[in-house]
Amino acid sequence: MTGEREFLRSELLAVAEAVVPDQRPVVTHDPGPVNPGVLFDGRGTATVSRVTIETGNPKAPDPAAAVDAAAAALRARGWTADVLPPESGHYRVAATRDGFDIAVHAWSADWRITFTGETPVVS
Repeated sequence: MTGEREFLRSELLAVAEAVVPDQRPVVTHDPGPVNPGVLFDGRGTATVSRVTIETGNPKAPDPAAAVDAAAAALRARGWTADVLPPESGHYRVAATRDGFDIAVHAWSADWRITFTGETPVVS
């Protein structure tokens, strides 16, 4: 599980750095592997890791350009990435690769870009 988490974290950091090269991305959420069903009934040994990273350019925010750049960076790294239609100033990319998922979010009202990923479930 540690290998999958480290891979995901490194991919998120690399893409964030490619999207905003003059800023240092910040890991805002990385609690380590968790059992996603534990809050429901606690059964099973399945684990998953979720990691969130933020970056952005406060001087020149452009959410549409950010998600386009994120999609291009993800594709260059072997991910399947789709830019979703914007909704009320919310711009998104959804990407997958070998059971891993990444979502990139940018907003017209905020300069931050959020990169969130999840590893495949391991039983």
